[in-house]
Amino acid sequence: MKKIITSLMALSLIFSASAQDGMKGKYLLGASTTITDTVGWSNIALTPSVGYFVSDNIAVGLGFSLANTNDNGDASTFTGETKTSIIAFSPFLRYYTNDKLFIVAGFEVANGTRTNSYNDGSSGQTDEFKISGFGVDVGVGLSLMWGDRVAIEPAFMIQSVSLKTKDGSTTTDGPSQLNAGFQIGLSLRM
Repeated sequence: MKKIITSLMALSLIFSASAQDGMKGKYLLGASTTITDTVGWSNIALTPSVGYFVSDNIAVGLGFSLANTNDNGDASTFTGETKTSIIAFSPFLRYYTNDKLFIVAGFEVANGTRTNSYNDGSSGQTDEFKISGFGVDVGVGLSLMWGDRVAIEPAFMIQSVSLKTKDGSTTTDGPSQLNAGFQIGLSLRM
């Protein structure tokens, strides 16, 4: 283990010698989407982000996502309607090892609600659940510059997520998930 850490540190020093010059003090505006989700093309979600280069090869930033779904009384789920609303914030740290390769790490905090409205003759019963979640993201990607300011950024990401649902005073731990997949991003450097 000690040899692996030493090797990784030596590689990062070698690669950082050719890191992105002149980026310190610039802003990073971007958006990304995960391209390996099993949702249809009509449900593509963009995650906007803003960052700041604290040095030529290190950027810190914050991503934001908002998801609202409504099954509109889908009979295959139950007789009624389910509405879900989740907001998530994801701070990140991105280290550019050279002018193309970057390593990213961050975490995600999510909060939201799910409301089930029954329409089965049970006097309009409604259940409301509070949802909270925490996740850790790590990945590696390429920053493919198009001109001086625009970059297309494909990345391979690994994410660990755990959710909790609260119904009144009862809190239920959801299953922890480990996801791996590809995302594609577009960023503007100003």
